Amino acid sequence: MKLDLSESQTLLQDSVARLFKEQSTMARVRQAEETGFDAALWKELVALGVTGMRIIAPDEGGSTLLDAAIVAEEAGRNLASVPVVETMVANGLLYRAGASEAIRAAIDAGAVTTLALQPVKPGAAQIIAGGSAAQFIAGYDGDALFVIALNDKLSKTENLAASSLALVDLSNPEIGTRTDLAKGDAALTLYQAAIEEWKLLTAASIAGLGNQALLMAAQYSVERVQFGKPIGTYQGVSHPLADSAVDVDGGKLLVWHAIASIAEDAANSGALVSMAYWWAGQAIQPAVQRAMRTFGGYGLSLEYDIQLYYRRGKMLALLMGNPQAELDRISARLWLDEQAALPQAGDVEISFDYGEEAKAYAAEVRAFVEANMTPEIEAKKHHSTSGFHAGFHKKMADAGYAFPDMALPGQTPRSRYAVMESVPMWEDMNWTRTPTGVSEFCANMSQLWSQPEAKEEILTRIISGDALGCLGFSEPASGSDVFAANFSADFDGKQWVMNGQKMFTTNAHNADYILMLTRTDNGGRKHEGLTMFLMPLNLPGVEIHPVYTLQDERTNIIYWTDVRIPDKYRLGEVGDGARVMSSALGFEHGGSSYQAAQQAMMKHAVNWARKPRADGSIAMEDVGARRVLANAATVNQIAILLCRREVWADVEEIKVPYYGAMSKMFGTETMAKTGAELVELAAPESLVRGQDHDLDMVEITARRAVGMTIYGGTSEVHRSVIAEKALGMPKSR
Repeated sequence: MKLDLSESQTLLQDSVARLFKEQSTMARVRQAEETGFDAALWKELVALGVTGMRIIAPDEGGSTLLDAAIVAEEAGRNLASVPVVETMVANGLLYRAGASEAIRAAIDAGAVTTLALQPVKPGAAQIIAGGSAAQFIAGYDGDALFVIALNDKLSKTENLAASSLALVDLSNPEIGTRTDLAKGDAALTLYQAAIEEWKLLTAASIAGLGNQALLMAAQYSVERVQFGKPIGTYQGVSHPLADSAVDVDGGKLLVWHAIASIAEDAANSGALVSMAYWWAGQAIQPAVQRAMRTFGGYGLSLEYDIQLYYRRGKMLALLMGNPQAELDRISARLWLDEQAALPQAGDVEISFDYGEEAKAYAAEVRAFVEANMTPEIEAKKHHSTSGFHAGFHKKMADAGYAFPDMALPGQTPRSRYAVMESVPMWEDMNWTRTPTGVSEFCANMSQLWSQPEAKEEILTRIISGDALGCLGFSEPASGSDVFAANFSADFDGKQWVMNGQKMFTTNAHNADYILMLTRTDNGGRKHEGLTMFLMPLNLPGVEIHPVYTLQDERTNIIYWTDVRIPDKYRLGEVGDGARVMSSALGFEHGGSSYQAAQQAMMKHAVNWARKPRADGSIAMEDVGARRVLANAATVNQIAILLCRREVWADVEEIKVPYYGAMSKMFGTETMAKTGAELVELAAPESLVRGQDHDLDMVEITARRAVGMTIYGGTSEVHRSVIAEKALGMPKSR
């Protein structure tokens, strides 16, 4: 797994970012609106070799597809008034197709080339991106790949983005001289691969554009004061921008993943390309609209730059036509065996793969589970804590599989998440993960903060499978505001005396220890006077009462009455609970523990869609149903990538404070949304339990997702983190 750029890629990024920032200022963008083309910027790009990046094949020393995506992203970020994506793709296509020496010489000299995004229909004009600036247009007609050397510059077609679009009938012989370069299957393959490359690079360009628009809005939200405060402090401003920041960031990761998958010759590469372009269009329109609305009425004014991003983003999202067509390609490539011709990627030096060691470990765990699964354990399986089987857990712990990060030297979170994504017992509704997950949470906190005597006791018992943990953060009156805890802990000179309540203590009825936040001093500010404990739960004066939830789960409310515990169970210093708790929130504020449920939901939804319904119909044969499924598959893929980035950063000790917040918020929110859409798709059968296992799994996951948007900090908490840490906005309340 490698998600950072290489030294050469970073150098390329810095170079083109500097060039576009200096040469594609907003003043220059406005000056170019009349023609849609900045000739001076074009000369700079030609001189830098950008326009010819894809001419030489990557395996022959040419630039990789990721290199081109880096350029495209920076071009989008700065609204470059040149068809850089179209020309990079068209130049590579013309060279691969054997264009004449004269055309190659013109390309090398800086000619503007572009390509038709749709096959030619005789007598029908189509929009050509970069067409009014072009000297050559590549296209596909019938069974021929061709290039037209234009006689004269085409007229710019008035358009929303004031870009160099031309509306032209390529079957008209009067526009220029046509030369056929290839015919038959070879021609179609070359053309289709070029279109797929254009979609990926355009998606990268959209990501850059969207990110910059959001940063502009965030900066304005700091400067603009309303009702005595910067408008960025209001969640009505910050939270929509945070939503779009995640959508745009996830879109960029999807582009990178598609490129890496092409490089690895993965079977789903074609679907990933369509996902990347479709999602880019879905993400950019609300992003630029939210950015523009942040400026209020000024955002609508042509004097403000933000509207330029709205107009350009809208154009890029729709150049291929109705986005529903791309959604149909996703479903066709995923489930109807449609094959896609793809561009060469080269050695892109990035990978979202957990690696061979992690895969081998996952296979090892799978074999262990299969060998030890009995009818009794199978019958007890459930997504909630009621599925916990002490005997099986003990076997897992003895083998080192319950808590691999701690029990097995050399194992990392990559191994754990490889297991969660590929071993059936985790895939099928994340079975056993809650009891082991919260126990591992407690063990991690003990390892960091426990006093030596307590640490040896707690870690030994948890890692050996002889004890479980639970979390005691929420209280009836504080909810997500954990630092408002009122639970009382008083030291009598010998022991601590505990009094109070904790809510939503999931797994408390199975647990031996509880991780607690208490108030040891009522003086000072809210964050002061707090102390953390990791203490035994089975003590006199503790009462555990069940609370049953919408998700078919049991959680608990616990009452403490004069419960006495030794000081050895204290974590950190007295009064330092806020700092200790912050490390706990760092463990919990991530999405990787939730993502397996979303993957399982998607698997079960596809299984259901392939089976006949009561009326004999098959959902997978209906285009509308396939679109719902394709949408769900796309957001599921983005959720996976956001989680894998979080895991990668964790393993590499790269501290980016919003990675976990993004993965958790996006994953749980999209799980709830797409889960609801899938349940609607299957209605009314989805209202009935026990008739179809796959449908039951989809329906319960949709319900579970509602709770997941609350667990580990609500989505609103994570949106605030994203707004502050990713966009630089002020603290919001």
